[in-house]
Amino acid sequence: MKHLLTVTDLTPQEIQEILDLSTKMQENPTKFSQELSLKNILFAFEKPSLRTKIGTEVAINHLGGNVLHIDPENFLNGAQCFSENEELLAKQKNIREALKDTVQNVNQWCNAIFSRVFKHETLQALAKYSTIPIVNALCDKHHPMQALCDLLTIQQNFGKDKKIKTSFVGDANNVAFSLFEILLSLGHEVSFGGPEEYFFSIENQQHLQNLAKKYNGKITFTTNAKEAVKNADVIYADTFISMGEEHIYDEKIKAFAGYQVNNSLMTATGKSTTKFMHCLPAHRGEEVTDEVIDSKNSIIYQQAKNRMVVSKGVFSFLINQNQ
Repeated sequence: MKHLLTVTDLTPQEIQEILDLSTKMQENPTKFSQELSLKNILFAFEKPSLRTKIGTEVAINHLGGNVLHIDPENFLNGAQCFSENEELLAKQKNIREALKDTVQNVNQWCNAIFSRVFKHETLQALAKYSTIPIVNALCDKHHPMQALCDLLTIQQNFGKDKKIKTSFVGDANNVAFSLFEILLSLGHEVSFGGPEEYFFSIENQQHLQNLAKKYNGKITFTTNAKEAVKNADVIYADTFISMGEEHIYDEKIKAFAGYQVNNSLMTATGKSTTKFMHCLPAHRGEEVTDEVIDSKNSIIYQQAKNRMVVSKGVFSFLINQNQ
């Protein structure tokens, strides 16, 4: 069973196949208007979403598919996802049924599950019991759908074959990790600039270094933002304060004081053509200034549109492959 929990669930060839398919579907909507006819995709979201939820739902509608929404308390049901001990779970009074039973029931009616969750382990538990594709709509460790749309946006601006340098400035979060995974898997150069206490873990740094070596990419880490963006074709930012971190707002804002993407940092690339990317939502005046995010070099809304475009290829690829 082919799932999409992380970028590395896909080979570089499959990544490009999905992007090419997505582009064809977007360019010829009539031809593919029934691509997902009679297919049902369940959306199960623990966390709020705008671009991921609406963009993907529109994509599935364009392809003739159906979207069903379910509240997490009626599907994921909290702690049941984090234990392998079914006997223990069965004794918990707040558990309606074993996760295995929940998932295998959904498998009888639907063709894929699209889930945004707090913990990556939830997705792994779903995938363990599922006979239909599980697609990660975001978790604490990964955001593969965002990475796919980011790569498509980069290819649209620089071409499919050109290898570029992308610099991520800020917090080494799930978006940054998936972005680096996908770019390194296709042989690009990436750099990270952020406070040392907010670097990727040693394990994740090693994983990314291994990808760079395997696919002839390049990765560097630095605490100096201007050093990170030197010669960059793209500067990428994300919010300094992720969902659930509001209680450490003051601490993080202080730590990231020197990592705002502003005109000075854009100039430090040494290129007037450097593009600015952001997965959104953006906190204007914190990680990025209005002058940058609203500039002619900003391609953030192209990214947002591509959330819909890429969703077409992802669900068509996974559902058709697993039939």
